[in-house]
Amino acid sequence: MKAQTLDNVRADLNARRALLLERQSRVDNDLKRRSDPLVADSADQAIQLQNDEVLEAIGKSLRKEITDIDEALERLKLNLYGICHQCGQNIPDARLAVTPSATHCATCGDFPDPE
Repeated sequence: MKAQTLDNVRADLNARRALLLERQSRVDNDLKRRSDPLVADSADQAIQLQNDEVLEAIGKSLRKEITDIDEALERLKLNLYGICHQCGQNIPDARLAVTPSATHCATCGDFPDPE
């Protein structure tokens, strides 16, 4: 990949990361009830607590994407960006355009981390 393209990728990843960090902050604030304290009514509390479950899932997803972006930025620093972790071949530019944090080529696939 050309240096100019890598600079664009880096800028896009940093912009996406900043957006995700802001969203994560809003989710954290909502979970801490900074703007919407838990109400006294038990039915309304149940709804708020269900919403918390959704917010926690959103927060988990945001943290995962932020981690993926951080790892992609680190690969850019180390000149390893766009190289498949499994086979060592170049990840096609078209795949990276769709998933800039991809760690595997389409043949090897992106495998979820075991939890």
